[in-house]
Amino acid sequence: MMNVAFRTDLMTEAALSRCKQTDNGLRVRTTCLFSSFEPVFVYVVRFGDGFVVHDAGETMAVILTHGQDGATARRIMLDECRRYGVTCEGRRLSAKVDSADWLESAIIAVANTAAAAARVALVDRTRKSERALADTLFVLLQPQLPRGALMKEYAYQGASGRRYRFDLAVQGPEGLSLIEVVRPNPNSVNAKYVALSDVGSSDAVQRIAAHSGDLAREDVLLLQNVATVATSDGVLSLLGSRAAAH
Repeated sequence: MMNVAFRTDLMTEAALSRCKQTDNGLRVRTTCLFSSFEPVFVYVVRFGDGFVVHDAGETMAVILTHGQDGATARRIMLDECRRYGVTCEGRRLSAKVDSADWLESAIIAVANTAAAAARVALVDRTRKSERALADTLFVLLQPQLPRGALMKEYAYQGASGRRYRFDLAVQGPEGLSLIEVVRPNPNSVNAKYVALSDVGSSDAVQRIAAHSGDLAREDVLLLQNVATVATSDGVLSLLGSRAAAH
């Protein structure tokens, strides 16, 4: 997800007065987005002659909804804070400035940190859940296939020339089967769609998108344009004679 830097008129007191006052300070909507496409809000409060810009702990809350634990969430936030020059205090991202001249920069920094941290958390969680499903599928398929036919992290060059690592692959006398596991979120669906669509139209390569039965109907329909979509239990039957026990 590309982060779009927040832009507005100079953050004068008159401009700030048009923002919504909350218990956390003046609530400012930015054009940065979380992975859910919800906008990132930051909060501005007076601090002596300057200001503090913070996220009211909302980034942490978003990361936790992605299935990360508190320690992982904080590690990700600290990494992005170092990148953007922002402070992480407890559950909150914040930046202090001495005058209104630097207020807009602080708003940009906190908003971009929030969006980046949430994106990294979602990507990390997606990769972990994809690996877990791939491992489960490997254990299911391995006893049914000839020794050495089933491979993990299979390197394959697409029709475009780009190289991919497919979650699983089965190589047999009837050809190659490439299997990608898909989780129910846009990052996973989009990434696996791109990889599978780049395989090409060779009949010798069977393309399978495997899932746990939790994909939305529209995601299944999308993936069916580039692969055969099946639950983990259905992958074995799709492999057909490739799955003949040795």
